Amino acid sequence: MPIEILRTTTLSARERIIPPEIQPDGSVRYRSVMTPPDDSVAVCYLVSRRMIPVVFVPGVMGSNLLGLRPRRRFNGSIELTKEPVWLLDSMADAATWIPVGAEFRKIMLDPGTTSVYGGGKLPAGTSLTEDEMRRRGWGEVAHISYGGFLAWLENALNDTHDFLTGVRSQLMEPSTVQRVGVEPLTRAEVALSYKYRYPVHAVGYNWLQSNRASAEHLKARVETFMAYYRKQGFMCDRVILVTHSMGGLVSRCYTEVLGGRDRVLGVVHGVMPATGAPAAYKRVKAGTEKPAGWALGCDAEEMTAVFAQSPGPLQLLPTPEYGMRWLKFRDGDKVIGLPNTDPYDEIYIKRGKWWCLCDDKLINPADKKKETLERDWKTYESMVKDDVRPFHQAISGRYHPNSYAFFGDDANHKSWGEVTWQRRHQAGLGPARGLPVDDPLEGKVVANKGTGEIAVHTRRGENTVRTVFQIQPAAESGDGTVPLRSGAAPKGKTKVCLAYRGIDHEGAFKALPIQLFTLWSIVKITDAVKLTSMAYSK
Repeated sequence: MPIEILRTTTLSARERIIPPEIQPDGSVRYRSVMTPPDDSVAVCYLVSRRMIPVVFVPGVMGSNLLGLRPRRRFNGSIELTKEPVWLLDSMADAATWIPVGAEFRKIMLDPGTTSVYGGGKLPAGTSLTEDEMRRRGWGEVAHISYGGFLAWLENALNDTHDFLTGVRSQLMEPSTVQRVGVEPLTRAEVALSYKYRYPVHAVGYNWLQSNRASAEHLKARVETFMAYYRKQGFMCDRVILVTHSMGGLVSRCYTEVLGGRDRVLGVVHGVMPATGAPAAYKRVKAGTEKPAGWALGCDAEEMTAVFAQSPGPLQLLPTPEYGMRWLKFRDGDKVIGLPNTDPYDEIYIKRGKWWCLCDDKLINPADKKKETLERDWKTYESMVKDDVRPFHQAISGRYHPNSYAFFGDDANHKSWGEVTWQRRHQAGLGPARGLPVDDPLEGKVVANKGTGEIAVHTRRGENTVRTVFQIQPAAESGDGTVPLRSGAAPKGKTKVCLAYRGIDHEGAFKALPIQLFTLWSIVKITDAVKLTSMAYSK
């Protein structure tokens, strides 16, 4: 199985060449030892000078951020210092957010004052130096989610010393690919992949900003990576993208909207909310489930303070492509569904309803007297109109033509395919307790802790009725965050789109079958190199 060029030589009487050592910078070190005279012939594999960087793009909250950390001084004033504000080296980092309230969250997670931080923890287990991993961006992404996967992928894609028994060669075996759910790779496909080198990179991005801005950032980083290798004397004019969750939306914007398609040989999408996820609505109204909620926000107040100023997370909301009437209101046998035609006007920028996405009074927790309420609402409304809706429209139905995808389809990882507010019928109210109210969508809020239960005064005929609506648990198969219908949306638009059981959204790339699927897809994507300037002449 050739690497690039085979060179044979007859050895001198007392010299034998042993296998070369590939250095982290790409150079090759040859060694020789003295042996008794013989007529042996050495076969030297020259390491490929053709690079296809593999670039990992993380999901929302999967990039480390630098920002302003507030501290309250003894006199009550707030002091701001520039330091890492979002760093997920371990679960202990997530736990540090438990005592942080809505006001400080809004300051720390401000898209206007934050930037990517590259000083995160690096994984062990590769031959790469710390400087090289930093250059490749490995310190920009959450170690607890991706560190092990980056190291595994780097080793699996750079095992020329072990090509006969390496993981790629194992993917030619039916017994191996059976657990992945794909056809075995052919010997020709694996042999072609070994003619190229695949340095693994990661691109963290400011997930608070619009995904379009993140796509611009990804575009610039891809050009930087390729320029670096060309300067080192390598041929490099294509990359392969591997994405997690919202990173898939960023990548689709880069390849299909910003003109990056010709720079990308192919894309592997993992658990992507292709058409959005109702979980985004649920978490704004009721907080995020623990333990993730400790970091993201455990109630509506903490979540709204960040979401209402952050286009990126808002772009995870269901798009029109997701479908209509995913937001349900159930009062006995009476069921109402929204949106009817437009989720933006009917839900996202609807104002003053007990169920609307954004409670305007929670946008700015520092404004105790609500003196900036109108200005804050106008800013939020403009963001939805100018950033969220246009982004959804721009990427709708658009994928790189050489894309592979996987998603979760597991009844044990329930996801919110729909969000249902169900009226709770209280005992002790007489025969009228089971009667529906006139309009479940109308009512004045009288109690709301921001955890998915809202009490409202509404009407039944001439009477005012105090009633309680509760968000029901997730009920659709998925990965715990992205429901089946959104994860499977790329089917028919990508080369492969496979369902997997037993994977959860955050830890998807920790599962061995998913790692093997990613490697398998990269080898399949490499076949397209034959149509580029990086192809070998026959």
